[in-house]
Amino acid sequence: MKVSVQTLGTLGDILPFMALAEALQDRGHDVTLLAPKDHESRIRESGIKAAKPPGFSVSEWMLESELRGTLNGPFAFFRDWPDMIRPHVDDVLECSLEAAEGADLVLANPIAMPARIAAEHYRIPFALMALQPVITPTRHLPCAMIARRPHSGLINKASYLAVTASLTGLGIATRHHRKRLVSQPRPAFWHLERHLGQALPRITAVPAALGLERPSDFGPGSYWADYPPLMSGKSALDPDLVHFLDAGPPPIHLGLGSLPPLTVGRGLPVWLNRIEAAGHRALITQSLAGRPAGALGLHHVYAQAPHDALFPHCRLVIHHGGAGTLDTAARAGVPQLILPQVLDQFWNAHQLSLQGLCPPAYSGELAAAQIDRLLEIALSETAQDKAREMAEKLAARQPLNGLVHLIETCSGAN
Repeated sequence: MKVSVQTLGTLGDILPFMALAEALQDRGHDVTLLAPKDHESRIRESGIKAAKPPGFSVSEWMLESELRGTLNGPFAFFRDWPDMIRPHVDDVLECSLEAAEGADLVLANPIAMPARIAAEHYRIPFALMALQPVITPTRHLPCAMIARRPHSGLINKASYLAVTASLTGLGIATRHHRKRLVSQPRPAFWHLERHLGQALPRITAVPAALGLERPSDFGPGSYWADYPPLMSGKSALDPDLVHFLDAGPPPIHLGLGSLPPLTVGRGLPVWLNRIEAAGHRALITQSLAGRPAGALGLHHVYAQAPHDALFPHCRLVIHHGGAGTLDTAARAGVPQLILPQVLDQFWNAHQLSLQGLCPPAYSGELAAAQIDRLLEIALSETAQDKAREMAEKLAARQPLNGLVHLIETCSGAN
């Protein structure tokens, strides 16, 4: 089976689909991955065929979105739509069409929705996979991109209207292309229940550590799965990083994903001061530190390292609440402390705290006493025990096998 995987976004959006693409290849399928050009070399190095990427840089896009506040909420997103989204639609659609040609199945994340037009054009099966509750409205869970915690059933379900509005805007932006490329019937672009007259498979894959189950009101074509483990397959770490790890007790890892260090790095000196006061040293991502890799007092700044190889050497992982970082830390059996910044990170932080796997989440700048209290909770023996228990539970699950089988079912390959 030839599968065209199409995903846009930051590295956290790309890595789960890379893991799934590798698992599909191991099963004997021919897989091509379309992603922003920032990730093309990483995709090729992993042994996955990279499709021609769109011309825009996602890192530059994220920097501009930080300056504008584009991801601060749905209103800001729609405010910036003409400048931040619309200019890239034609380019992405052209690459989607090229990547999907000759495929037996197109699998996309919700950001890469032009892939749907490509699948309609070639009249081939199409499946959506989201890494948070976002594509299948339900009374039991709110849209994770909008809500920070659960509400009543009606409010939960109504929160998905933000997704409908986004897809409506994308439908308007691509209307002339879709009319040219796709024959009737053409369901409204926001309508995600049907594709080529059949139920559209919609896969919601979330970290099992969040303790969620498939909502009982999910209908036909709506699937629930574990988040794909981000296994790098590379155990070697940078020699300077290994030297730092070997020179003392397990450090506290401090990083906030792909977010630019414009605002999130301002409180770093305070955090490092309180970490030192608690008797620990820190390992800091270069993107957060905003400085070259190397020693930073008692601490160490590093450029890149596979989290699945690094986190088992850490005492605590402080992060932004991205699903991939959360899942990898949970599998490593390491306690977590989440400082959410945007979108579903708040939802992830709330859900993980309900499982007792991290303290209640805070965002923005914190006073020293607040940081001390958070570190005390996250570094406690109770937190260590809960983290180890969760890792044991996750080790018994095989999410990639289930996802591969599900993808094969969606394409009719089984």
